[in-house]
Amino acid sequence: MAAVRASGCVALAFAACSALPPGAECRARDGRVLRPPTLEPERRAQLERDLAAAEAAWAAAPDDRDAAIWVGRRLGYLGRHRDAVAVFTRALAARPDDPFLLRHRGHRWITLREFQRAIVDLQRAAVACRTVPDRVEPDGQPTPGRPPHGTLHYAVHYHLGLAQFLAGDFAAAERAWLDCLAVAAHDEARVAVSHWLWCARRRLGDVAGAAAVVAAIGADLDVVENRGYWQLCRFYAGRLARADLVPPAGSAGSALAFGLAHYDLVTGDRERAVAALRTLAGASGWSAFGVIAAEVELTR
Repeated sequence: MAAVRASGCVALAFAACSALPPGAECRARDGRVLRPPTLEPERRAQLERDLAAAEAAWAAAPDDRDAAIWVGRRLGYLGRHRDAVAVFTRALAARPDDPFLLRHRGHRWITLREFQRAIVDLQRAAVACRTVPDRVEPDGQPTPGRPPHGTLHYAVHYHLGLAQFLAGDFAAAERAWLDCLAVAAHDEARVAVSHWLWCARRRLGDVAGAAAVVAAIGADLDVVENRGYWQLCRFYAGRLARADLVPPAGSAGSALAFGLAHYDLVTGDRERAVAALRTLAGASGWSAFGVIAAEVELTR
């Protein structure tokens, strides 16, 4: 598996690889070079141990799709997203229409700002999901006390909608997120996709439809991981004031920050929106969807 990084550019023929300096993952939409994050030594050591165990498991069972997925996921946690794409691509050579592999590679294409590649993979995954039963996905970075709850079908439609939204196809994003909402089985899932569906409908000028999406998002839902999206839905519905919003830590905080900036954008406060988007686009956690979306909005 050590050969993944060395061979990734050649094997996948990444058009942008030659333009990237050594060690870079991709470029931001404004041209900035983006590199893997700096991690605390103990955290990095643990992630490297997890990756080594995953690589050993895949080496022992090279035809095991789930083993390949774990290697790709562990690489992603280290910020090695191009290596993750190379792993998923290698596994897809034997399973070209596998929705699990396509879903994970599509996600990483989004991280690398390759939205059209993501759309192709995720559309293929969505077609495959028609004949593949839904399944709860294991959680590589679980929240204490919360069992895994994300499912294949939800993840495919969620990420497809996101890729289409980032690419500027708001109508397609709306359709994907409606499919996503139809398979959302719990409150964590519902509040996340409801937020993005609200965004898509506002971009389509459907103010009433956007309001309908968040009308049923109440204060008594079972939400721990997606509290940023939950707060945004209640803010959009007029049930929370901006001053009452509490930014969560990590990527959830960037999601809330983007939601507020996007709200300002679609409701007419362009100056405030642009200022917030610029701050968010420059954040160090560049793999977060909120940061990616902020970059995109600044270059629309």
